[in-house]
Amino acid sequence: MAQEEYDVVVVGARVAGATTAALVGDAGYRVLLIDRHAFPSATLSTHFFRGADLVSVLKRLRVLDRVLETRCPPLTCEYAYVNGTADRQQRPPQRPGDIGYCLSVRRTTLDHLLVRRACQSSTVELLERCRLTQLHWTAGRLAELELSTPEGVRRVRARAVVGADGRHSFVARVVQAPTEEAAEPLRALYYCYVRQFPGPSGGQPDGPEFSRLDDEIAYVFPSDDGVTCIAISINRAAFGWIKKALAARFRERLLAHRGLADRFVAAFAASEVLGSGPEPNYMRVPWGPGWALVGDAGLHQDPWSGQGMDMAGVHGTFLAEALLEWFSGAASPVDALAAYHRRRNEHALEIYRNTVTVGRDLRQLGW
Repeated sequence: MAQEEYDVVVVGARVAGATTAALVGDAGYRVLLIDRHAFPSATLSTHFFRGADLVSVLKRLRVLDRVLETRCPPLTCEYAYVNGTADRQQRPPQRPGDIGYCLSVRRTTLDHLLVRRACQSSTVELLERCRLTQLHWTAGRLAELELSTPEGVRRVRARAVVGADGRHSFVARVVQAPTEEAAEPLRALYYCYVRQFPGPSGGQPDGPEFSRLDDEIAYVFPSDDGVTCIAISINRAAFGWIKKALAARFRERLLAHRGLADRFVAAFAASEVLGSGPEPNYMRVPWGPGWALVGDAGLHQDPWSGQGMDMAGVHGTFLAEALLEWFSGAASPVDALAAYHRRRNEHALEIYRNTVTVGRDLRQLGW
């Protein structure tokens, strides 16, 4: 039986993968979008993102109105608490762009909306609960992929393969993507969800909150459906302490942030404490002959700075535009993907380096 052929197979269907698939599919090219999970489903991630970045991508994808229908409040300012005190500073939103506000939306909600958006194109096919098990290239430079699906093994071919499959990317491992920059694991981040967490003045929340106490930050992200994400970033020394009694010690650390403590105690728990320990920081070379990496597959930085979702969405648009240049014949595959690499680094390199540098000691923030 002849193998099915696609223009591109996108491995990983969350923010980066779904964005890439949607834009390539909109142009009429055949896309196979696969993910090992079914949607809606959660993934470990806080979820704050900025107007000039992922919010603008959502607008470009014509899905922003649907996102706002989830009752995520536009975050038109932000609040900072200096060294854990109750004294707050109100500041403008981070990188608001033309849209003028930031957002926070749980991944279960947002990723499902983005997958549905990608599948609006008749040329995008979604395979859920699907794993890529083998990948190699033919002499004619077509990628051959073996997929494990609930219905059995499926074999397909594609002109290009996109790894949007996260920090432990199978695609990156198979193609042996070189590392461009790397830094040691720095911090752990834990979070939980609560309900009935008002804004700093007691009314409806209108901005995220950031409370720094020595080398630690606590975060408040008002999110969709009346839920608030409460998070804390701690260094490696504190990680060894907190993981031994996570729920109790997470609460203990939050109560040390006086601007948040009373509201946290009065709120209603909506989840257990989630999160993970320190993970390596890296920037991989994000392309090679017939393949590209996007999202955490290509770049991962410590989540204390909250840049991951913005980069996933923006870099997904960069990659989609490069693939369209290639597929349309406007540029060679090498020129198109090299341009994607340059654009990614122009957007991300300074932020990545700052995240790593400051992440070693958050007292460098100065507030």
